[in-house]
Amino acid sequence: MKKQYRLLIYTIVILSITNLFSFIAGKNYAENNFYDISKSTVETEKKTDKKADKKEKDVEFFDENTGKLMSEILTEIKGNYYKDTPNSVLNEGLLKGMVNSLGDPYSEFLNVEEFKKFRETTDAKYVGVGLVISPGEDGSITVVAPVKGSPAFKAGILTGDKIIKVDGIEYDGSTMQDAVNKMRGKKGEKVKVSVFRNENNEYKELEFELVRETIKLQTVDGKMMDNKVAYIAISEFDKPTYTDFKAKYDELKKMGAEKLVLDLRGNPGGLLDVCVKIADIFLDEGIIVYTKYKNGEKSYYYSDKAKEDLPMVVLVNGGSASASEIVSGALKDRKRAKIVGTQTFGKGIVQRLFDLSYGTAVKLTISEYFTPNGENIHGKGIKPDYVVELPKDTKAIGPENLKDDTQLQKALEILKKEK
Repeated sequence: MKKQYRLLIYTIVILSITNLFSFIAGKNYAENNFYDISKSTVETEKKTDKKADKKEKDVEFFDENTGKLMSEILTEIKGNYYKDTPNSVLNEGLLKGMVNSLGDPYSEFLNVEEFKKFRETTDAKYVGVGLVISPGEDGSITVVAPVKGSPAFKAGILTGDKIIKVDGIEYDGSTMQDAVNKMRGKKGEKVKVSVFRNENNEYKELEFELVRETIKLQTVDGKMMDNKVAYIAISEFDKPTYTDFKAKYDELKKMGAEKLVLDLRGNPGGLLDVCVKIADIFLDEGIIVYTKYKNGEKSYYYSDKAKEDLPMVVLVNGGSASASEIVSGALKDRKRAKIVGTQTFGKGIVQRLFDLSYGTAVKLTISEYFTPNGENIHGKGIKPDYVVELPKDTKAIGPENLKDDTQLQKALEILKKEK
């Protein structure tokens, strides 16, 4: 059976979108838990791990006890559960339960329909409401970013909102995929999304009625600004993104651009190979990122000698995740660009998609990634060189809203001093 090896680094799962990703699916998730472990604690954990390993060797997968319990559970479901449940649903539940037992919100079993929708996401085209989401530290479904121009964006759903209901049904981080499926549907259909929003330390419940749309994502946008500064924004790293970015960059260079603002705010991630190729444009020979697997093996991604050496600033915020953090982390560590904005999301792990039988697939977290300086930013994010908050009443950002976009203002201020 042919396996599909595609590295995914979406900060999350794209939600109500028929495609985005997120996973990675980008996205993601209840993953932002880091602990300060003392030396004594580490030694204790090592001993505990050895005992656990020894005990694990004594247990077979799907042993006699497990088989007996499963049979007993099935008997009770068939005899006493208040609804008739098809065997196909129970079979799929077994498969999903196996992957869910890993406790990793980025790993999941995809049935035929889910796999089909997932493949659409990396083509930057989907039907849905346009939300990039992730399981939050508090177990809720957190909005990483609404997709620009999408129904969710137009309705006013914001980064940081907590999705609590879809069409009146409650969901949390553990049932995020169910919420995703609920938000997807046919073009023109309505769906109600309820969120909790923190305003001045007070949570308010808001309900939005959204109409699903077919959305063709334009992941790259740009224009020429004053003083020969090129501005390019990348909304996520999908299949067409590198080609579109290179075309826009070359266009602005021909128009006389001598400096660059790269805007990765609200970019939840995407494909590893795409973000590496874009970072390579601006870096000379060296490490862009490396991944580390559980056996200790490392895979390195390098830039070549050629580079575009114009002065540049990268804009980031809490919605910048995964692939965005690889690009900004590489440019920061290699001292190639200044980073402006607020702390990034903090997704430092990589997923791989494996084709399975019968048109299904499994997405598994296979490694951690590290910036050139050896930093794993999972759960921590990247701190900008210049921390700049947007005014609380800011409604829009970018060149068209420069008077309110204090982060872009700071980027231009920095570039003005560059020769």
